Amino acid sequence: MLTTATNRALALPEIVFEILACLEAQAELCPQQVQASLRACSLVSRTWFFDANVFLYRAPYIRNGRGADTKVNALVRTLTTTNRGLYVRSLSRCKLELWEMFSSLDKLFNPCPRLSSISLCFRSGEKGHLMEPFETEAFRILDPTIAQGMAHIQELDLTSVSINSVDKDDTTYADAALNCISACTRLHKLVTTRADWSNIRTISKHLTDLSISFLAPPDLKTSVALAPSLVNLTSLHLHHAPQAIPAHDFSRVLAQYCRSLTKLDICPESITTQSLETLVLHNPGLVSIYLRNCPDIYTAAVLTHPPQNLEFFDMGTVDSQLILMALALCPKLTSTGKSAPRNNNTVEFWQSFLEKARQIQELHVERWSDFHSKDLFFNTVLPKLGPQLVRIWFGWRDLLGCDELEQVLTSCNRLQVLRAPVKGNGQNLVRCFKVVESRSRLREVRLFGDNVKFCDDDKRRMQRFLPVLCSFST
Repeated sequence: MLTTATNRALALPEIVFEILACLEAQAELCPQQVQASLRACSLVSRTWFFDANVFLYRAPYIRNGRGADTKVNALVRTLTTTNRGLYVRSLSRCKLELWEMFSSLDKLFNPCPRLSSISLCFRSGEKGHLMEPFETEAFRILDPTIAQGMAHIQELDLTSVSINSVDKDDTTYADAALNCISACTRLHKLVTTRADWSNIRTISKHLTDLSISFLAPPDLKTSVALAPSLVNLTSLHLHHAPQAIPAHDFSRVLAQYCRSLTKLDICPESITTQSLETLVLHNPGLVSIYLRNCPDIYTAAVLTHPPQNLEFFDMGTVDSQLILMALALCPKLTSTGKSAPRNNNTVEFWQSFLEKARQIQELHVERWSDFHSKDLFFNTVLPKLGPQLVRIWFGWRDLLGCDELEQVLTSCNRLQVLRAPVKGNGQNLVRCFKVVESRSRLREVRLFGDNVKFCDDDKRRMQRFLPVLCSFST
């Protein structure tokens, strides 16, 4: 009777829809697995077929590699097939890790009027797999249908990876990327790498999220011309490609124009300390700052005018006093990211840290030496901070044994997110989580390690009493 009732419940469209929606919510973390699961769900029954197809075609993801061109051609054929038109019209996001799809975008835009997010990635080479040469003609002039469709795109990802140190396709790729950017007149979010903006002329005035890694930033005159279009930025990730020209002129102009930033992620090649101090002063609403490989003077520049709403501040490896100063000057700071003391990494420092860290809810443990010693972390830091921690990440260098993992779980009774390298037997790892089964608030668990006997049965047993996304990788 129970089996019959379960089968009836799983045939109800409302329940099927909720199951598939829960599955789709995990797409950002593991898109390939979710796509495979959705394809399997479409084969269960007629009810599952109709609902699963809606989710399956809502955000297709095709990864670069062998057979990718075949998958792209299959997607294009599906988009133009009449009996699938109902499903593909709901498509709003599309991620394709190859530029070969670009010349077929007219077949994508026509049946998908709701498409607002697209990701086109170009890889010039890959270990063990020689890519076809980058076709130039398809990108020099935008087809009118493609240009009309790109005008509705709100999120554009132009990530590129170059394995070869000398890439002859850089110029062509830069021209193609600028054509895409100029066509997206309603763009809100832009992610682009290996960017050559020396010839850029226009960019969307609606842009709020910019993540860019420059090969050649715009000069001062071009930066001033672009600045009025970037005044609405709320998130800025300004990075620097190897052997690229520093983007100091561009960031100096942004520091004068931007007033609405809440997230900032920078490196020293992309901004000077003077510009950073101005940028922080003009954006008191900052809640997240990530300084990548920056000297201590960059942290000091931020703390000259400390944002009072700052919640995340990754300073990197800095002077220990700067970490304590950040905790004292930023009352809402809940995470210092991977910040670690360069000097005075002593018991006294960590006692001072614990006294000022009453609001800390997130902890990154890259290596035990960052906490003076492993014993100090487990005997002093974890008992004090554990009850208030919501998220904890462990680096890959030091593996956690089953007893240590159990101590983390029992000390952190508010923990929601856990990422940890582990060692030991899969059955013992399951036992660690079963200890906190009745009071666990965990919603995401990611475990990884070498030579761990963690079979599929162990995963299934863990997921029976953990209502979370649980993944394991070696």
